[in-house]
Amino acid sequence: MDNNSVIVIDNLQKDQKFTVGNNENKTFVIFLTGEGVQNGDVKIIIEGEKAHAQILGIIVGFGKQKIELYTLQDHIKPESVSDLFIKSVLFDEAKFYYKGLIKIEKDAQKSNAYQKNQNLLLSKNASADSRPYLEILANDVRCTHGATIGQIDKNQLYYLQTRGLSNQAATHLIVEGFYQEVLERIPDDKIRKELAEKINKKIKFLLSKGTN
Repeated sequence: MDNNSVIVIDNLQKDQKFTVGNNENKTFVIFLTGEGVQNGDVKIIIEGEKAHAQILGIIVGFGKQKIELYTLQDHIKPESVSDLFIKSVLFDEAKFYYKGLIKIEKDAQKSNAYQKNQNLLLSKNASADSRPYLEILANDVRCTHGATIGQIDKNQLYYLQTRGLSNQAATHLIVEGFYQEVLERIPDDKIRKELAEKINKKIKFLLSKGTN
């Protein structure tokens, strides 16, 4: 869809709400790479017909950081679409708690909602807890959700090392590829490049410290 506006959310707050109106197309990017505790909500109220909301997430946790995120995709009117895709990479003893609710109101017939959360653990002490929920009050809708939590594939790492890459360089390449699927969905070239530079710089720094 054309005329896609992009909103970057780089700090979680309680009860953050955003709306998407008739025929609007908005992309929300939850971008968390800083220090300290993060705890908050991102509630997307899809209040217009034929509205389209894309919710993307790129999250890096490290140290003893605790990140708690709640998202809401609330479909109110018919023929609306929401597509959520959040990825986290967790170092050290970082903990990520995620709860995502898709809510389809009774008048939101023929709406489509998607929710996907993938988490990559770079330390045996890091953890992720992902809980998707559905609340569907209409009968002609399509909803799908899924979540994965795992570590780097040792065979993939070994393969890259046999090609001459160090463990650090190979790990960085894998993590970069992990995030790329989210980054490439950002419709604004300038914002996509800026966030890609920030995330790659952050990952490179954390790997150089041996934090994993």
